[in-house]
Amino acid sequence: MKEEPLPQIYLVRDVNLAEFAYKLHIFAGDFLGESEFNLRSFATNTSLDSIAIMGKRHMWLSDAVLAYCPTTEQYRMAVTTEYLGARAFLFHAERTEDGRLFGDVLMMDLDTLRQEIEKNTLYPYGVSMVYRDGTKAEVGIEKWEAMELCEKDALKNWRYLYAPERTEEWEQYYSNRFSQWKEQAFYYMEQDLEERLNMEYMLEAQNPDTDMYRIPLGAAKQILLNGDGPVYRLLPGGAEELAPVTAITTGLWYMEYREFAVTPENLGGVDRLVRRETDRLTGRIPRPKERPDRKHEKEGKCCPRPER
Repeated sequence: MKEEPLPQIYLVRDVNLAEFAYKLHIFAGDFLGESEFNLRSFATNTSLDSIAIMGKRHMWLSDAVLAYCPTTEQYRMAVTTEYLGARAFLFHAERTEDGRLFGDVLMMDLDTLRQEIEKNTLYPYGVSMVYRDGTKAEVGIEKWEAMELCEKDALKNWRYLYAPERTEEWEQYYSNRFSQWKEQAFYYMEQDLEERLNMEYMLEAQNPDTDMYRIPLGAAKQILLNGDGPVYRLLPGGAEELAPVTAITTGLWYMEYREFAVTPENLGGVDRLVRRETDRLTGRIPRPKERPDRKHEKEGKCCPRPER
């Protein structure tokens, strides 16, 4: 495997977007704590574009336009993250197949996206308010910012207002910019990019094993509990396979060396976990014929996925 630095922009074409997003939460680091919020946000996004901001310990995924609005958490994370290795993933939906979204993903360093955000920020012109008695009103930004906190707390709800023409201009800008980035991006296969990101995650382990794929504790526990395949604990003397019962007896909360991995031959187990969780979080109920094939349990092994 070549070890040259990642190019500034990567392109992955025609992937299952929800599954790719979930894999980022387990292959690029331990972001499982935010996977439920992020995947549910992705599922409820009404536009074709989403953006995920990945820092050292946190990831935030939402509608792409929110990254350009200074009133959102997505924007604040994008412009304030100081971690030099921070990245941005831009998702664009192209088609739906059997209830699942497919499209392209761009990966770039966060600073590249941050420069675009700062030059094309969408500012609100006012705030729409609803009082507890049902009365509605609108105020300008200056008046809103001058209001006391107790006045805002007394509201039933409120939201920022953006000029429709400015939003339309932004949508056109973003569509053109995404196309430009795609043209200059370096194309990568989905599996190869996952492998490269996971290598960085693996090398951060106390006892790395570069012949394996590192996964977070939460993923390791789910794979064992569901019988999706073998899981290994990364120890100073080498990787040690865990008995499935340890997920119940210990919860994998060892005093030390709480780092886990799977072999390339058993990535099929990770795929089953990813499909199961994305279907659950996005609200998709699998058909009977799609339900997990547990034949590998009877055989005592996990059906291997094609070698990467």
